[in-house]
Amino acid sequence: MTIPSFSRGQMIREASLTEAALAAVAHCRRDHNRLGFAYQIGFVRLFYRFPAQQPLEVCDELLGFVAMQLNMDAARIDDYAARQHTVSDHQNRIRELLRLTAFGPEQAEALERFLFEESCRLEQTAALLARAREFLRERRVLSPAESALLRTVGEQRRRAREHIVATLAAGLPPGVATALDRLLEVTEGEAVSGLQAIKANPATPSPIAMQGLADKLAAIEATGVLAVDLSWLNANYQRALFHYVRKGSADRLREVARPRRLAALACFLRQSYR
Repeated sequence: MTIPSFSRGQMIREASLTEAALAAVAHCRRDHNRLGFAYQIGFVRLFYRFPAQQPLEVCDELLGFVAMQLNMDAARIDDYAARQHTVSDHQNRIRELLRLTAFGPEQAEALERFLFEESCRLEQTAALLARAREFLRERRVLSPAESALLRTVGEQRRRAREHIVATLAAGLPPGVATALDRLLEVTEGEAVSGLQAIKANPATPSPIAMQGLADKLAAIEATGVLAVDLSWLNANYQRALFHYVRKGSADRLREVARPRRLAALACFLRQSYR
């Protein structure tokens, strides 16, 4: 299991043993058990999950920091790791000591609802992962495996994206939807599609460039998209759809499912008009 990166400041803040933790450590028999118990406290406070048990997941930097606080040899962790039953028992005791809740079906459902709402305003996976970890920490819920967390984020991103594009596309008047579809066509006598003409930017300011800008704004107005209410859609998500169209070609957009295509084009035109 991959150990997330952390700063030394984070380690000192989260893995410094409190008086209560030291008192609990002192109740353990033998040095290797005291070291292992303290190490697991530091691990769960730093990463908000317990280390894997078989074999024991060891973060060398964290182990060294904990061993230093106890004035013990970090190598004693090997004796502790060989006793999987003790490792498991200690995790149960630490969960009670720190008043942590295991990640179960109820917590998974709450996290899914939260991530769906967050995914309606955030697009980046890294940002959603950070929000998921904050959500769990605030509720003192242990984090699931990183792969499970990533899978949940991915599923809720997909659900939110489908919800947004379906809602936006369904709210477009038929005339606006037709006008957006026509932007991908190359009409007779034109060299490029209407979308490409709107995306074009003049290299230098000039009277011709100013006329081109006026024509572009008029073309956007003519679609009727400016009358569509998008106030419910988060600005970050609108910008994400804007960049999706800006980087893509008309040919590529034609292959996209119509609800997503219409939603992306609507956001692109609204952002381009500003």
